[in-house]
Amino acid sequence: MDPALAQAAFLQKLTASPLVRSGGVALHWQSADLIKSLIDETHYPAAVPLPAENEMARALGISRPTLRQAMSRLSSEGVVHSQRGVGAFALRGSLVRPVGLSSLFRDLQTEGRKPTTRVLQFETVAADATVATELRVHPGDPLLHLERVRFADGAPVVLTRSYLALPEGVELTREQLENDGLYNVLHRVGGIELVGGSQAISARLADDREAGLLELAPGSAVMVAHRVAFDTMGRGIEYVHIIYPEGTELVSDLRGTSVRAASDSRS
Repeated sequence: MDPALAQAAFLQKLTASPLVRSGGVALHWQSADLIKSLIDETHYPAAVPLPAENEMARALGISRPTLRQAMSRLSSEGVVHSQRGVGAFALRGSLVRPVGLSSLFRDLQTEGRKPTTRVLQFETVAADATVATELRVHPGDPLLHLERVRFADGAPVVLTRSYLALPEGVELTREQLENDGLYNVLHRVGGIELVGGSQAISARLADDREAGLLELAPGSAVMVAHRVAFDTMGRGIEYVHIIYPEGTELVSDLRGTSVRAASDSRS
């Protein structure tokens, strides 16, 4: 969406939602609640700055100091973050993922969210030495190379870059992957169940392309999970880099204790 149009639409919604001037709830508190609800309702793009303080204050009919109080609360709650000289940006609601092997598509459905997928790359390539070693195949063997963006309720939540070593006779289509999760498709089409493997997690800054695809502000942090997964027969099937936007939490169960690692640059 064009930044100017996104900002104008947001200001229009603020203007159309008058604050209650009596009743005991402070104006800065009402303003914060309204801004948060509109960010969620409109899926405000994370890469587009929110309207300027003076514009939002005018739309709400409040002073700039009152608006700053509201924005300070939203910042402390992780709803927005500010970049000096650029403005305030919306942070999407956090995505919580288990560290173990699971299907994001199924997890989102279980949470009552609507998953959709955009397939950016779908091609057969020759395995290079690194990927071949990790998947336990021969260099030069054919692999299916995928790049996908997964959305939840219309907002991008993950970017994946995968190489799949599919058993002979198993073929996937772009359409299948646009309408279902990869693990669901592998099970349905090839009877493949991924049951184990290894995963390493690191954090870095998103490059320009990643920031654009995930609708992130420039310079945002991302968390990258590198996973190699094997099926019930011990065959290497999936080599993937999973790129999560800031605010994502990976959760593991350690003898009943929940440990969380966040890719949020605010931590």
